[in-house]
Amino acid sequence: MSETETAPGTLEAVRDEVPMPRSFPELITLIAGRFEASAHRADDLFDPNSGQPLAENRSSSLEQLERAIASAHAAHESAEWRGMGIAGRAPLLRAFAARLDELGEQIAVLDAVNSGVPISVTRLFAGSAGDTVRDVVERALALGDSRALAADGRDVQLHRVPWGATALIMPWNAPSAMAVKKLGYALAAGASVVMKPSPASPWSTVLIARAAVEAGIPSGVVNLVLGGGDIGAALVADPRIRAISMTGSTPTGRAIAASAGANLTRLRLELGSNNPAIVRADANVVEAARVIAAGAMKLSGQWCEAPRRVIVDRSLLPELVEALCGELAALRIGSSLDEGTELGPVAFRERQTELEAQRAALEAQGAVIYREGVVPEDGWFFQPSIAVAEEIDVELEIFGPLLTVQPSDSDEHALSLANAGHVGLAGYVFGCDEQAALRLGSGLVAGEVKVNGSSVLDMAAESKQSFFGLSGLGGHGDADVLDFFSGTQIVGTDRPGMPL
Repeated sequence: MSETETAPGTLEAVRDEVPMPRSFPELITLIAGRFEASAHRADDLFDPNSGQPLAENRSSSLEQLERAIASAHAAHESAEWRGMGIAGRAPLLRAFAARLDELGEQIAVLDAVNSGVPISVTRLFAGSAGDTVRDVVERALALGDSRALAADGRDVQLHRVPWGATALIMPWNAPSAMAVKKLGYALAAGASVVMKPSPASPWSTVLIARAAVEAGIPSGVVNLVLGGGDIGAALVADPRIRAISMTGSTPTGRAIAASAGANLTRLRLELGSNNPAIVRADANVVEAARVIAAGAMKLSGQWCEAPRRVIVDRSLLPELVEALCGELAALRIGSSLDEGTELGPVAFRERQTELEAQRAALEAQGAVIYREGVVPEDGWFFQPSIAVAEEIDVELEIFGPLLTVQPSDSDEHALSLANAGHVGLAGYVFGCDEQAALRLGSGLVAGEVKVNGSSVLDMAAESKQSFFGLSGLGGHGDADVLDFFSGTQIVGTDRPGMPL
């Protein structure tokens, strides 16, 4: 295939497309156990598959936000929820999980419509939501609320104590998965929360908040506000908010950190990264291309840990580019509600526009652009593309179906290229000599490095991934998320008679 040539072929016929819902959940605000109309109209929500408007969006008012924060703070101060202990909270959390099981298909459809992620993927996320909460409960029960410390026979106890009212801020690319995980861990830790979904994908979070209320979570423990930057900024700046868990962009994370710093609010920020993928000289090129393409196109190219910037040994450059083009050309591209779709549209018009501008800028800088696959004319589809150049702007963070490829002259050269710029979240290494690939991977500045794979799942049950550099603060991994939402307090008999 020649440079810049569009791959031959036609769009495949729609197979088993899920019907668009006739109506959508009312975009309401939850305060102190009661749902109420969100005060303000916001920009309409659109169908990314067609570009047509679907429903009116809504935003909470600053007055509603004030009451939501006050509700969460009062719930923490009353100690009703945290005072139950995990044994008391567990039955209500299991009821919440059961309600999520019942909502799985509805949530999957709403997420596919909001994000452009194929329904086959959103079903996996939504279908596992209940199990996510049940797993959290088991982890919290095993950890316990307190434990005795060795203290020469004295009674000294370590207690887990939630920090206080906690803000949960969700992204638009995996709205329900992030909402369930953040909320499940916060509730298990005994925290009261104010949830705020992205204004681009609010529907499933509304259903999740309603499920928590229906499960019997006490009034005021779960609160929900809707809106954009003004609501988010006021939420994170409030001194009654003692912890913030946010997944989103690096610019937004910077703003949150600056605002929350005055209050010394505890932060867990999972932000962006221009994730590198090194292809060593001994790599299986066909297999590396398959895995890289699969990772790069996950969530319609909107996965924060996707391989974005491929660095390949110069001897393999032509072969790898050809193999990557073949993988992208073979993708089934179509509606996010089509059961057979592998790559759907991006979530909203601005995302499509930015990707087009980034591709044009790369081409203007001398990159050779390969465009693969056939995309529908309507909607916010972006033709999967590869930009090949000797040098790539290391600060360019791409978030969509666009890969960059550049050559390297050695493992050391590849590592220096990989660690330059906006990195810190994830990294990838491909090579047949697994031990050599593992050694190279350990040199990457990234919280998680996968060798010869690009799965969304953690690599081990006890995985703990930190966010390095500009990729955020804190980290994630089921093994230690509970530690974020609660601090530790030591209570016990002191050492009587000690001079110091």
